[in-house]
Amino acid sequence: MRIFLILSLFFAFESQSQFWQQQPDFPGNPRDDGAQFSIGDLHFCGTGRGSDFGCTRDFFYYDSYTGTWYSAAPLPLWQERQYATAFSYQEKGYIIGGENCNGNYFNTFWRYSPQTDTWELMPEFPSEGRAGAQHFIIGTDLYWVGGRNANGILNEVWCFHLNNNQWEQKADLPFNGIWRGIGFAYQTNGFIAGGRTNDANQSGWNSDTWLYDPQNDSWTNISVQLNLGTRMYLGRAQNDTLLFIWGGVDENDNVLSSLEKINLTTFQIEGLMPFSSNARKGCMYFVGNDYFHLTTGISANDRLNETWRIAFSPQAKLNENNLFDISQQLQDATILIKINPVLVGRQLKIRDIHGRILKTIQIVQTEQVISLLEFNAGTYFLEINGFSRKCLR
Repeated sequence: MRIFLILSLFFAFESQSQFWQQQPDFPGNPRDDGAQFSIGDLHFCGTGRGSDFGCTRDFFYYDSYTGTWYSAAPLPLWQERQYATAFSYQEKGYIIGGENCNGNYFNTFWRYSPQTDTWELMPEFPSEGRAGAQHFIIGTDLYWVGGRNANGILNEVWCFHLNNNQWEQKADLPFNGIWRGIGFAYQTNGFIAGGRTNDANQSGWNSDTWLYDPQNDSWTNISVQLNLGTRMYLGRAQNDTLLFIWGGVDENDNVLSSLEKINLTTFQIEGLMPFSSNARKGCMYFVGNDYFHLTTGISANDRLNETWRIAFSPQAKLNENNLFDISQQLQDATILIKINPVLVGRQLKIRDIHGRILKTIQIVQTEQVISLLEFNAGTYFLEINGFSRKCLR
């Protein structure tokens, strides 16, 4: 009589989270300095400077439930750009500003509808274009902060009222501008940190974290409570009260591979596992199904189209259970794999405990038996489209 061992659906989160998992490549040309916004489980990534050094206008979206990339409508002709600002609001995507890779700065503002897969022109920014600005949304208001154009790094603060499509200029920053830092919001306040300033011919550093109070149109230095260090090109992604900060470039021009999780209710910073592949900057970042993701970017002089993710919560395992489950017969080292139909046709990878791929098998049906007889006794990981299960031999 065959004896089946049903592997736990809740194997230790620590063993799952210790790996960065490579996902399907971004389907466009390799690039850096693109723009990203998310609508539900769909994460839209586009624009940026391509491997041919020209700016791009195409967009693709990643379904974080199935780990699949799809094409979306590109920006209209002549709207190629890098260093643009992107965000989502009420199930629509937005992109504003940026630079066209030839020294020209945009003040055009576009809105994307996923229902019609089309872009619509919004009220133009009423001042000179800019790129590499910081932003955050409080209630129905977008705040667009700093950036850079031909005049240097800027300290201007602008507000776009999304409820009536009106622009309004706010009080300037209390320091000499910010470019390629980060912005984020929590409850009724906005925050900015990191980046370059206009000091010393645009080579100064902002080493502080600043809190914005929209009621008083005022900024307060809160670096004692939250200090993200001296760096630019930081990446950020937010999931409710959790803020994720990726790498950046420090004062010594080192490209960092760190990932930090910040609880915005307490400002407690937790370091997660550093990135396990080549250091990179200028990626696009998003959170989906309790994973932090990054895609594209530049490593040394090589622009990339890779996509990676790492789990930050045990809930990530629960989200996978509907897609991929296994049961194992130890006596003859066979495993029954049960697959959601959306993953049929994908490849199953068998990895050792060091993450090395030992074998690749095509998945052709929703239930499929594979053998581990050719492998030595030990622990292995079965992976389909980035979703992993642990098994024994």
